[in-house]
Amino acid sequence: MDALKILVDVRNHPVLIHCKRGKHRTGCLVGCLRKLQNWCLASVFEEYQRFAGVKSRETDKKFIESFDVLSLRHCLYSIIYRYHGYGSKKRRLLYKEDNVQKPQMTSV
Repeated sequence: MDALKILVDVRNHPVLIHCKRGKHRTGCLVGCLRKLQNWCLASVFEEYQRFAGVKSRETDKKFIESFDVLSLRHCLYSIIYRYHGYGSKKRRLLYKEDNVQKPQMTSV
């Protein structure tokens, strides 16, 4: 769950996902991400199988299938998506806890 929170937070992009061999932990994480992205389960498993190859594990597929995306969505929906930098190219995602003041408008 914590890895997915980091993965979907645009402040951390670009992100490289990797584990020792790039199959099981990576495959499970990406599979859960695909579920969060509303991929159908057949497509999630097809992608998992393509990259895991002969190292594919039924326990990984069961984990992905049983992963509850609603609990993560609830967490993500609690984040306030605002952009700081009004017109600036240095936009970033702000959370409720971030203290940022709006720029003051002054007349000349």
